[in-house]
Amino acid sequence: MVDIHSFALPGFVSQATFALTLALLAWSDARTRGTRWLAAACALQLLTTISHAIMPVPLRVSDNLSACLLVLVFFLVYMGMRWFVLRIRLATMNGPLALSAAMTTILSVGVMHPGAELAAARVCALIVLGATVVMLLRPRIKSLADIGRVMAFLFTFMAATVALRLLLSLGILGHRGMEPAAHDLSTIGLTMLGFGFVAMYVAETKRRLHEETRLDSLTGLHNRRAFEEKIQREVQIAARDNTPLTLLMMDLDHFKQLNDTWGHALGDRALRTFGGVLLTVTGTRDAVARLGGEEFAILLPGRSPRSALSLAERLRATVEGLRLSEGEELVRFTVSVGLSSLLPGEKSFEPMLRRADRALYKVKRSGRNRVLLADSDTHPVPSIPPARALPDLQPVAAGGASQRVREFVG
Repeated sequence: MVDIHSFALPGFVSQATFALTLALLAWSDARTRGTRWLAAACALQLLTTISHAIMPVPLRVSDNLSACLLVLVFFLVYMGMRWFVLRIRLATMNGPLALSAAMTTILSVGVMHPGAELAAARVCALIVLGATVVMLLRPRIKSLADIGRVMAFLFTFMAATVALRLLLSLGILGHRGMEPAAHDLSTIGLTMLGFGFVAMYVAETKRRLHEETRLDSLTGLHNRRAFEEKIQREVQIAARDNTPLTLLMMDLDHFKQLNDTWGHALGDRALRTFGGVLLTVTGTRDAVARLGGEEFAILLPGRSPRSALSLAERLRATVEGLRLSEGEELVRFTVSVGLSSLLPGEKSFEPMLRRADRALYKVKRSGRNRVLLADSDTHPVPSIPPARALPDLQPVAAGGASQRVREFVG
């Protein structure tokens, strides 16, 4: 990747262009951290090319420097790709330690066999490139699978050029006269990788925008659009596999009164807190959404009505025990829940949604702060009676301070 014999203008222009482009993208969009690694790799490659062109150094030093920078550049690229496809931070020192060990090995090989530094570095680069290809073919973010396969192809091409230059340097393949052609192939590979880096950023930005249009900005939960897409897919799966599917519809009780009494700031806190509780009590396969206002929903694939009822009661009790601090008072709120399950033969979610809505309406008419399974389900379960309401403005001991509980219950 680091050429020490010539200063090719086309290669320099492409390296400069991609280094600048990725640097600007990394600076303007701090959320896409993988771009920083890629920008650093391109900038390092560009500085290496410039330094070899305008600051000649003794051949011995040049070989050592080129060998170390070659491995460092590909390590930075690997870290950038790792962020894009795995979203796993560098939690240990294994990566830096492996990089240090590789550089130490390269320099040691150079001491024992002068002139073999670049060959050793290319072997290390091939290992890093191989690990990168394997990682790209197994992305954690499924929406990046297509661009991941394209990048895997580009890295495979780059690995082939590195392997070709390795074989030429060892005298195994052809003769030294093929080195300029191998260098040209490396330049082409670098240019293709530069385009690939920008394409990876574009794909990630598109994916993020797609996700953001399906998220509620206040709670971070799915919005109605995303939830309807999810529930339709799960209904098709449940109908095909004959597996249970249960829906919970929820309303925060007297939410308008809470807003009118304490203001929208506290109301927003209540919504965010409730959203956090929903994520706590549900699993990774469950879908949680804010449908609008104080209305929320949970979709539970694979859950029977009785199992979902148990979860709903745990959710209700958890919310009932919450307290939001506002000045000298602790504000309490509750939630009402209506449940319904997919019935045999149903192919759409609308009937199940209507039954859950009716169950929720019955709960709100009968006193709120309750859980009710729709009567039309195949296995009706009696609704769970509400807990005894705390009296309004009841004093509560909190760290020795005198605070009061303001609750909004029917």
